[in-house]
Amino acid sequence: MSSAKKPKWYVVWTGHMPGVYTTWTVAEKQIHGFPGARYKSYESREEAEAAFSGGPPATTPRTAAKKVVVKAHAAKLPSISVDAACDMTTGVMEYRGVDTETQRELFRMGPYQGSSNNHGEFLAIVHALALCQQHGWVLPIYTDSRTALSWVRNRKIKSTVQRTSVNAPVFDLIDRAEKWLTNNTYANPVLKWETSQWGENPADFGRK
Repeated sequence: MSSAKKPKWYVVWTGHMPGVYTTWTVAEKQIHGFPGARYKSYESREEAEAAFSGGPPATTPRTAAKKVVVKAHAAKLPSISVDAACDMTTGVMEYRGVDTETQRELFRMGPYQGSSNNHGEFLAIVHALALCQQHGWVLPIYTDSRTALSWVRNRKIKSTVQRTSVNAPVFDLIDRAEKWLTNNTYANPVLKWETSQWGENPADFGRK
């Protein structure tokens, strides 16, 4: 007769409800869909509780292997980074948001016609804010667009791009984003990604 499976304890440092859990089923619920979740299993309760008290490991092999590495004591983690890409010749734009630490894509929208890069950055920030509100995440959000940061603070864009039948879909999104900012409050810090100090924004499309 085979021996009973040895129990494990699961530590969640960063998740919906950090703590020490006795089953993977419950622990998994705390990290599912949470950007930058940090967790690990241990063989004994004592080891797990000591690890939880001591905080997560400084780095993991998966994080170290990523193309974009966030420098220590730079961007706040966990957090969301957003970016947009726009072909200046055609005006085709798309935007996305990623987990800053792992670069896991959280959302991606577009392409949209007749738009601009700042349109995309603005929409990406508001998309990230709405996503955080939906899930109860109070996470910092990073963008490398000072213009988009200003638009979000003012709850309104100030663009030279004219609304046309071609770009109506993106302007409809902008209208909705402005309305969302007017009707909602949020605790998420919306911050400037300092490219010169930290390297490329993790959400960058890599088309430069």
